[in-house]
Amino acid sequence: MKKLVLLFISIAIIIGALWLLPTQKQYTQKIIINCTPTAATRIISNFNHWKQWWPGEIKNDSIVSYKKSSVKLQTILLNGFYAAFNHPNIPSFIDLQFLSAPDKHSEFIYSYTLYYSPNPFKKAIQFLFQSHEVKQELDSFLKDIKSNLENVNKVYGFEITEERVPNSIHISVKKEFNHLPNNDDIYSLVEALQGYIESNQAKAINDPIYNVFTTNDIHYQLMVAIATDRPLPSKGDFSYKEMVRGKIIIGKAIGPNAAIDECMKQVEYFVKDHGRSSPAIQFNRMISDRRKESDSTKWITTVNYPVFDRSFF
Repeated sequence: MKKLVLLFISIAIIIGALWLLPTQKQYTQKIIINCTPTAATRIISNFNHWKQWWPGEIKNDSIVSYKKSSVKLQTILLNGFYAAFNHPNIPSFIDLQFLSAPDKHSEFIYSYTLYYSPNPFKKAIQFLFQSHEVKQELDSFLKDIKSNLENVNKVYGFEITEERVPNSIHISVKKEFNHLPNNDDIYSLVEALQGYIESNQAKAINDPIYNVFTTNDIHYQLMVAIATDRPLPSKGDFSYKEMVRGKIIIGKAIGPNAAIDECMKQVEYFVKDHGRSSPAIQFNRMISDRRKESDSTKWITTVNYPVFDRSFF
């Protein structure tokens, strides 16, 4: 009889202990991410940019996924978002927000709350066997966000690097047009420059660059230049140009003019996000010879944006 009583008491204690287990538990982490707050705001607050950085699958405009979990977005903020994180074992709610940190970094504050079952026996299984796996997935979620937001390609959609201006000495030519210059217009000047370089027994040492300038979308000025192995004299329409071999931000575009324009926009964002300023006009470098490659989706063009060296400030 005493053993039976003790058994009932033990069972009662165990059930009581299970009832006393919390129904929810919150975890909070802070992490510094090498992504400027302006860039983070731009790509997180606009759902159209989520496919660039989200570390999972985009289902629709309110449902995304990460590993085993379906994630339902509740609210997208200027500096973060709230979402229900529906793991098959334990559902949770995430609150991710960020603020400015030193050196143009962002501090991400990440909280998630695990919601345990009201059933004490299921709750015990969640505590003993499932919570560790769910917590690992939620922790890895933050690490994957950090990895993606520190990837320039994922933040800006293009490969963007900071380098030195590769060539100083150039020969250039300008021409006015009453329309946006096209490939034929650009290559007519490229061929004129190539002829001038050859006539002076010099050599071109890099791909042609060009810049289009307009103030009214009616009159356009096209400038094309080619780097040479030695200075060539200015003569007629041809002008000697010398670039300062300072720092330059370079974005790589693959595709037609629309891709180049978008790359330029993203390079300008990159420059502004990092508080840089430019001492000279930006220009495009034609890596692909468009006369030989008729498929514009394969054109490779770099967008080049000279910037002041950080050490000057």
